[in-house]
Amino acid sequence: MAVLAIHDLSCYSKSSLTVVIPVMEALGVETAVLPVSVLSTQTDGFDDVAAVDNTEGMERILAAFSHLGIAFDGVYTGYLGDNRRVDIALKAIESSGHPVLVDPVMGDDGELYPSLSEDLPSHMLRLVKKADIITPNLTEAMMLTGLDDGIRKLGQRDIKDLIDVLRSFGPRQGVITSIPLVAGGLGNAAWDGNEIRLFSYDDLGSSFPGAGDLFASVLYALTIRGDSFFGSALHAQEIASYAVQSSLRNGRERRLGIELYPALREISRRML
Repeated sequence: MAVLAIHDLSCYSKSSLTVVIPVMEALGVETAVLPVSVLSTQTDGFDDVAAVDNTEGMERILAAFSHLGIAFDGVYTGYLGDNRRVDIALKAIESSGHPVLVDPVMGDDGELYPSLSEDLPSHMLRLVKKADIITPNLTEAMMLTGLDDGIRKLGQRDIKDLIDVLRSFGPRQGVITSIPLVAGGLGNAAWDGNEIRLFSYDDLGSSFPGAGDLFASVLYALTIRGDSFFGSALHAQEIASYAVQSSLRNGRERRLGIELYPALREISRRML
């Protein structure tokens, strides 16, 4: 099984492709990449980030793949950052197999990430409609559906209403991550067809860049290899939580992104 991962690449710090590649490969998924941009560091916590736009390069790379007869069994998209890259990702999906996982990275804490255009959610929705699996956080789910601002705590009825709209866009499976719950703590709400399950977890009071990439990568890799979707979602949550706990325990600087080695060691212990 070979998949194409369409994300940005940080030369220093752990997020996006520097998390996706080792995690997917550790779980037995051959992973090719289509970088949307190359960054000196990830953008959360660093000043003067050097960014090399690879939008033109993406099109050339896809054309070269086509010329060489290289095809992929699935596509996994993350941060894209602008509308033209969404178009390129759609082109990659059209020439590849399934499943397609779309992590519609656009914002958090009720706000669009800085520098992103206000119309990006409408373009991202076009990509979501082509996905088999999606993994928005609560803010991104609200942006896609237009239901709310993503700030308030949700109960089971709220979660079902949100999932019903997301499911109507086409994805048969998905997880809304980092939901503040009325009952306390946080939760990930997963659906597989018409069935919904809520996996709650403790709010650790901190987050690390790359934790979402770790979650989606574990979920996608386990699903590809044939594990049950809900089991994969639970394993992904446990690995991501373990990595955050380990990063906090070891005093890791947040802007360096998630501490990856303990996560890979835990993946090996639990799943290989």
